[in-house]
Formats: sequence, structure tokens, C-alpha cells
Amino acid sequence: MLYVGKSADISQSTKDTISFCNANGVTLTIENDKQDLYSWQQLYRLDIVFFVGYGNIVKVDQFADVKYGVYNIHFGKLPEFRGPSPVFWQLKKGVKELSISIHHMTKKVDSGPVVWEYNISNHAHFTYDFVNHMFCELQVRGVIEILNTINMGRKLPENVQSESNAVYYTKPGLIDVMINWNEMSADEVVDLVKACNSWNWGATTLINGFELKILDATVSTITKSQYVAGTAVVNDNSDFSVVCKDGKLLNIDYFKINNCFVPKRFAGLYGFKTGQLFGNHADNLR
Repeated sequence: MLYVGKSADISQSTKDTISFCNANGVTLTIENDKQDLYSWQQLYRLDIVFFVGYGNIVKVDQFADVKYGVYNIHFGKLPEFRGPSPVFWQLKKGVKELSISIHHMTKKVDSGPVVWEYNISNHAHFTYDFVNHMFCELQVRGVIEILNTINMGRKLPENVQSESNAVYYTKPGLIDVMINWNEMSADEVVDLVKACNSWNWGATTLINGFELKILDATVSTITKSQYVAGTAVVNDNSDFSVVCKDGKLLNIDYFKINNCFVPKRFAGLYGFKTGQLFGNHADNLR
């Protein structure tokens, strides 16, 4: 049985979900009010419940009679990446491994014992959207393994989370997607670009009073320590780069400005010149 929560995103459509459920004999309930969740649980008396991406705080005590428990599917490592946007924060922090976890739900958000976890190496081509799609498939594996364990009469492993290692990250705001050239290394900027693609159309910066989004960037082996961090470098081959705090050049391979998507070879035609300075603070956008 599937219960679909009410989304604040007006672009979200349940049309495909309804068609899939009708074609496969899945009982579907579409939420109109957040109290519908508890009426749904009482109506069907479910044996086990899995939540993923549900937007409201769940009153876990209302599910006390669920035979095999209530679980949350979390697209991040626990307890190190609690909160609503774990994929973004894992990518921004440049962790070596990305994790998806399934844990018992408790009154405290993302704090219950972990019963299933899967880790994958963080590769250069991974972006926010790519990882989310991958985790959407991996969560199915996790649910199936949990159900198989229960059906075989085995006890699920329960790894209690260490509160001393717990970190809660909020939903990313403007300051979180902005590049601070004075404080970020070239590798850190690349990590931020990955974390911002494509939901934010890349990492955000400012130049000549305009907002510029970096959609693709690579770290150059060339250093330009004679320039301060945030200085643009445009050479005769139309390469478009920025000096980072570690003196390394960040090659901007593709960017967006004034709603135009621009490859680096056209940077000079858009007026970019060596010596121009990128801005650092989100306050400049207000």
C-alpha cells in the first residue's frame, strides 16, 4: 500500500504514481491533510511502514501497534548527516563515501537505531540529482532485504546512533550555495558545484554585479599565486578560470549568467577579463 504525502512543490504531479498503482494493483492514498496519515494507518492496520521524503513531523506514538515497526529511509549517513538534505551536505563536504540508511523512527528526527546501511564511493561525476536517482533505486534493495530478514524470522540488526557524533544539517539556504573565494579551496568549490547540480543550476557567485552559476568546473594543475583569491583569469585560448584561496586555478568549464548557458570558450565574448574579481557574500544579492 502506498500513501503519498501532500507536497508544497506545485510542480510535483501524482499522475504517474496513480497510473503505476492502478496498473499494478497497489492501493493508493493521496494526502489532503496531514491528519490523513493517522486515519490511513488505523484503517489498514499495517504490519510495517517505511517513510521516505515525507514533509511533516510524524507522531510516532500513533504507530505503536504496527507489528514490525516504523522505519525512515534517509539518503545520508547517520548520525553524521541528519536533516532534510543529506545528499547536498555529503557532496558539499566532499566525503569519500556516500551513504543511505534505514532506521527505526523515534520522536527525535533521524535518531533511531540503524537497521540497514549502504555505502558507495563518491566519484567525480556524481551530482545531487545523480545520487538522488541512485539512492531511489538502492532504497528498494534495502526495503527488500529488511522484509526478507523479517520473513525468515530473523532479528534485524540495530546499530544505536552515537549522539556524540550527531550533526543536524538544515535545508540549504542562499549562503550555503554561495562560493566564498577567500575561504574555499579549488577542490571545495568543485564539491559545491556537484552538490548544487542541477536543482540550483550550479554553485552561485557574483561578478560585475551579476549572479553567475558555475555548472561544471575542474581543478587546474596551474597555480596563480600572484593573484588574490577570487580573481578571474581569461587567457588567449578563452579559458575561463578563477584563483582560489590555495592559489590553484579553478577552470570554469560551463556557466550560467543572465539566463544564458555559456561554455568557457565564449567567456571573453561576454566581457570577462583577467583581473576582474568575483564577489564573496550572499548579502550582495539582497
